Amino acid sequence: MKTRLCLLLGLGLIAAAACQSEPVHQAQPLRATTPDAVGLTWRECVLPAGYDPMQAEVCFGQPVPLWNQDAREKANFGERIESDNFRLTIGPDTYYTTFQDSLLPMQDCFTLHGGDTRLQTLCGQFTSHSPNILLQNINGKAAWEFADHRQDTVIYDGQDLRRVYELDAAYRPYALSDKLIFVAKKDGKYFVVYDGVKVGPDFDEIVIAYCCEPVLWSIHFGQGRYVFWGSREGRTYVVEITAKK
Repeated sequence: MKTRLCLLLGLGLIAAAACQSEPVHQAQPLRATTPDAVGLTWRECVLPAGYDPMQAEVCFGQPVPLWNQDAREKANFGERIESDNFRLTIGPDTYYTTFQDSLLPMQDCFTLHGGDTRLQTLCGQFTSHSPNILLQNINGKAAWEFADHRQDTVIYDGQDLRRVYELDAAYRPYALSDKLIFVAKKDGKYFVVYDGVKVGPDFDEIVIAYCCEPVLWSIHFGQGRYVFWGSREGRTYVVEITAKK
């Protein structure tokens, strides 16, 4: 009984820390529009069955983008410290993550800090990769990606995007024209959100992977390009999104 009580108290403290640090906000219903209406160029190719990283190069005439190929862009991404944590400087502010053990087996907890302020605490399983994925500067605000099958999400400007837009999950944040783009999931469908607006069609699947071979055809971003593989209405696609010049 004593062990169970300690466990419940520990879980309560973790939940309280996460809730206490998150800013109060109203959920924002997502308005849907076309990519063209928000200044995006959307290109896609229908593919044969199966995924292959070369499909993007064949379709768009260039390899998939990588965020660390450009030194100026690389400066927007946090440096890895202590193997599983990140530190990022935005102007005079420093953001960083810290690790702490969880009371539950096969689960680790991470906290995002902005200076001396604790912004958010999330817990997830460390399986083939750490759930602490990436920390980056998007238009002067910190974007933290956390990947766990129970709470895949992005913390942007201290807020959980799942709650901001009433989503089931949020993945792979990036900046196009200094505006946030990411993939969202809700009610079993995947779609793209750009600058707070849903753009493009729904997908039955968008491939999202952080380890092993599927990473090759997961979401790629860099050099002003956002590329992903997905399927809708029985067809498979590779999609490239860029901001109009």
